[in-house]
Amino acid sequence: MRRLGLRGRVTLATALVLAVGLALLTLGINLLLSHELDKDLSSVLRERADVQLAATTVTRGGLVVRDVPDDEALDEQAWVYQGARNVHRSSARPAVQLAAAKLAASPAAGGEVSVDDAVRLRAEPIFSDGHARRVGAVVVGASLVPYEHTENLALAATILLDCFLLAAGILLVRRAMGKALQPVAEMTLRAADWSEHDLDRRFDLGPPRDELTALSATLDRLLARIASSLRHEQRFSAEMAHELRTPLSGIRGEAELALRGQLDNDVRQALEQILRGTERMQTVIDTLLSAARGDTQGARGSAPAREAAVLAIDALRPLSERTGVQLRLAADSGELRVGADRDVIAQALQPLLENALRHAHATVSLGLSREQSKIIFDVQDDGAGPQALDPDSLFEPGASTVGSAGLGLALARRLARSCGGEVTVDLSARGGRFILRLPAVAY
Repeated sequence: MRRLGLRGRVTLATALVLAVGLALLTLGINLLLSHELDKDLSSVLRERADVQLAATTVTRGGLVVRDVPDDEALDEQAWVYQGARNVHRSSARPAVQLAAAKLAASPAAGGEVSVDDAVRLRAEPIFSDGHARRVGAVVVGASLVPYEHTENLALAATILLDCFLLAAGILLVRRAMGKALQPVAEMTLRAADWSEHDLDRRFDLGPPRDELTALSATLDRLLARIASSLRHEQRFSAEMAHELRTPLSGIRGEAELALRGQLDNDVRQALEQILRGTERMQTVIDTLLSAARGDTQGARGSAPAREAAVLAIDALRPLSERTGVQLRLAADSGELRVGADRDVIAQALQPLLENALRHAHATVSLGLSREQSKIIFDVQDDGAGPQALDPDSLFEPGASTVGSAGLGLALARRLARSCGGEVTVDLSARGGRFILRLPAVAY
């Protein structure tokens, strides 16, 4: 599962906080509304009970109930009890009638009870002789349906409002975070591009005043350290290569001069082995110089891919003949042009071809193709293939299985990257397969 970015995490946290806040607010509003409606219903029942009490007169013969004009609700749900006898009966369901009788017989004054969550009843006692003796009770009722309808309507309205506010809040936060992080994303992309192509560029936003200027100052310092480290590495590589060329030329010259004379077979084989070693060292030195030039100059030029491939194959033809491994170039796949100098391409290919020749049984093939904006150089041999769990470990300096210095693949990758390309290995392929990708040039 892909992890959320900063924008997604902030949006999610805001949505959770907003959802919890709106839920609590909705709960509070509906509880308050329910409480107020309950109070309002109790007030209505008290008023109806007072009206019915005013219409009821205590006489020597019992309770006399007068008609209350213009109060249909009171006529429908009002009962007057004298003891257990119902003096004034209203039309209602049997369950309501029974509940009214029980409530009238209750000794508590002002008691209320709900019947089937549809009707609320309230009882008020009737006294005579200055509240000295209780002679009966008045029971009034009111429907709960309008109040429940109001509560349900308020609940639905608040839920819809919560959904709207939550969606609007998420969109606003996401948009605000996008606007706030856009300069950071742009600075990151620019810094990544400068780190590959132009380490001398800087943001130069001045002293840190806020988070954005602090980030720019940090990136400027980081780019400066990378540039300094890269210049030191390039200078060291160039100086080392130049220093090695002179003694290497001397060793090669002495070996070639000695081979002209009459020598024993053992001595001749030893000298030939020295010459082969100097050839490998010369390849490493040329690669170091090409990488240093490519990193410092930045200008990459362009060259036909097939021409560079032929140049690399010709340079390794002697090794191919000594090992007995056939080195062949795939059929022409059209005009493919690489955005790099021919010599640089050949120097990047040579370590890959040399590695393939040393591990192949009989054949090494070099294929050319185009993949979107990249030119693909596919080097494949029929050997056992690299035995490594981590592909990147093959490109570490010193990694070798044949006793060599282990610099070839590392230098090939470095040289490819100096041209804006990459070298990878396909561990799933049969045999050894290394792929060099370099930028293509539009026709």
